[in-house]
This record gives sequence, C-alpha cells and structure tokens, in this order.
Amino acid sequence: MGPQATDDPGCEEAMALDAAMLRAGRPARLTRAELAADAWGLRDRVPFGGAAVVRARHAPLVAAALSTLDGWAGRVDLAPPELPVTDPGAVLLTDEDGFGPAVPARKAAPRAGITTGWRLWSSGTTGTPRLTEHTLAGLSHAVRSEGHPHGPVAPAGPPRRWGLLYPPTRMAGLLVLLQALGAGEGVCDATHLDGLGRRAAWLKECGIEALSATPTLWRQLLQSQAGPGLRLRQVTLGGEIATQELLDALRRTYPEAKVTHVYATTETGSVFAVSDGRAGFPVSFLTTAAATRPGLQVRDGVLRVHAPRSSAAGPDGFVTTGDLVQLDGDRLYFQGRADGVVNVGGQKVLPEQTEAVLLTHERVAQARVTARPNALAGTVLVADVVLTGAAGEDIDVAQLTGELRALVSRRLSRAHAPAHVTVVTDLPVTPAGKATRR
Repeated sequence: MGPQATDDPGCEEAMALDAAMLRAGRPARLTRAELAADAWGLRDRVPFGGAAVVRARHAPLVAAALSTLDGWAGRVDLAPPELPVTDPGAVLLTDEDGFGPAVPARKAAPRAGITTGWRLWSSGTTGTPRLTEHTLAGLSHAVRSEGHPHGPVAPAGPPRRWGLLYPPTRMAGLLVLLQALGAGEGVCDATHLDGLGRRAAWLKECGIEALSATPTLWRQLLQSQAGPGLRLRQVTLGGEIATQELLDALRRTYPEAKVTHVYATTETGSVFAVSDGRAGFPVSFLTTAAATRPGLQVRDGVLRVHAPRSSAAGPDGFVTTGDLVQLDGDRLYFQGRADGVVNVGGQKVLPEQTEAVLLTHERVAQARVTARPNALAGTVLVADVVLTGAAGEDIDVAQLTGELRALVSRRLSRAHAPAHVTVVTDLPVTPAGKATRR
C-alpha cells in the first residue's frame, strides 16, 4: 500500500510529461526514456519468440511489457494475481520481482516477423473467466491513429494526465495505458491504494485531467468527497450500461469535460465510442463503415462485432458479445446480458432494466438488482439501493419500497418490480469496477 495523497508532495513533479509518463506506488516513477530503452531488461528475461506471463496488480510492469515485448515475445498473458498461471513453461514476471532501471539501460535489437499474441482474462462478472487472444493492434482498433498504429488519436489541446482505477491487466485498464502510450500522455496509477475515496483523493492531488471508470464507480465517485472536485477535461465510462441519468449527472458535475461512453469487451477489444451526450449508440453504426470502428451486426437482439483477429471469433470473423440491444428510433440501446435474463412468473425480465428505472428516482444514488428463488413465481427480483441525502437520515423503507415498485411497474411491468428493497450504505464491486451480480 502506498502513501496517502497528503504524504506525496512529489506527485506534481513526477508527472512532468517530459520526464515520467507514469506515477504509481510501485515503483514510484517510470519515464518514457526507461520504457523506450527496456530499462527493466524484459527482453533479456523473455527469449525471442518465447512466452511470458505478466502477473501484475499495478501499471508500471504492464506498461513496460507493452512497450518492449510486442514484436519480441510469441505470446504474453496479462494475468490478474488472483487468477492461476495456465502456462508453467512461460517466463513469469510479477510486481514482486523488484524491477528497477538498469544502469546502463539496455535495448535489444528488434527482430521482424513476430506477431505477439496478447491474452486477457474476461472479468467473470456473469460466469467463469475465460482467456481470449488478441494482437495489440486489434485491441485498440477503435482508437487507432495513423501516427500511432497501436494507439489512439492524439487529443486536442495539451497532453492530459489520466487517472487509473482499473487493474492494468483488465481490458479497461489496458486501454487507458494504450491511450497514454500512443498519444504521449501521462498516467497516475491509483491501484496501490485501498478504497475509492483514498484513490480519488490521491488522483485529485496528482491533478489528473482525464478519468475512465465504470458507471458503478462513477456513481460512487459522484457521492464521494473528492470525486466532484476533480478538474477533468475528459470523462470516460464503459464496462456497463451508460444510462441517460448518469450521462446527465456527469455533464452537470464536470461541465468543462468531454463525456464519452465506450464499448469494449475482453473478446473484441475497443469497439466504438460515443460523445454526443445520449445513451446507446446510433443505428448508423450498423451500416456505416469507419476506419476506427469494426463492423457490427445485431442477430436475435444480440450485438455481434467483427473481430477476426480475436480467438473468440467465429468462422465469419464475428464475435457474439452476449449484450442485448433494442432499436428505438435512430438509436440502439443496451438492455442487459443475454445470459442474465430471469423468468419471473413466466415473463422474461432483465435486472439491468429494473436498475435503470430505480436510478431515475430522486432518492436512489446507486442500485443493484439480482434474482432470488421464490416458491410461487419461481424467481423474483430483489434490489439493494444506496440513497442520496445525509448518512443516518431516517427513511420510511416501506414507503420507499412502495414508491419504487410502483415506478418500475408503471415504466416496465409488475414482473420487473423488485419484491424486496434493501437500503445499504455501499454496493460490492468486482476488481474490474463492475457491480457484483452473483
């Protein structure tokens, strides 16, 4: 665990973009020169064409691997520490290896002809985690630029400092690092601190200007002390459904920021980004080709992405995402996961739809809806909600439950209405920042 923000006065100096691209707890700094020179000697440890497992909690080791092992290693697994190593013959690289700049820095001569396979684990939010293999170019397809074939389009204005809340071995964290590496931007990695409040305070001290988080984490940040005080030019959200109420709240809280919701999966990499302030995405994405957006299809209500370089792709090159979408006018809206459909009294319902309606109530700041067995209906929905207002405020839970049930029944159906509502102080999240549903 690293120091609190008040104990870290050197953060501003450390993030000077001409000196250090990454500020974190372990190690404290990583400069662009060290990345370019393979200062940690990763190519000395991983033989040319060999396999490596990067088992890391923090960003520096992952950033070093991205910068030096692509085009050198035959395969690199990005493995969260809590998951097993599936290839005992691979070179294991961990945060605990005591990496530090070599003196003098070494850079092995690159060799042509190696296409490195990068393997990532899915989050396991709704099932067993799975490995999917990509190329680095395929991972960042939707944000590729001519100047950086593996990276994003450079932003308008001066380079930004990104805050990192995600594990760097997960897709969301990896995309933040690819953004920074490709566009010459900086990263403040807060993953060495425990608790979202401490992380937000540290990122505020670091002076970040861009932040990516799941909708669940954004709702928690908006309720925290430090979150609303961040001075952001870029607000990015992904990993879960971005509802209109959340997009509007982010716009009010960060009026100077561009608010972007992105769609990316472990199986497909980055797919598209939407910055028009509206939930969902334009139906034109299904028919209009774009150099930075892969082809999309909807089959039986499920979104499919053309990602032929993904090991999850079918014979036609498309990956079936499992995400349900619904057409409404000129817009497609995410409804939930196909494997999350619940049968309530013979009617198929999606917990995410109930959550979206609950979040429109003025007293509900966060909501999680799950299924529970029931003797009469087979299954019913139950809701945990975090309320707005002061902590300890007296709440008539029975009255609130009635209001919420009526609201959901009116907007959706009686089957969607939660049978029970529990008021909680916080909601559990996965390591990837998503609401826990199991």
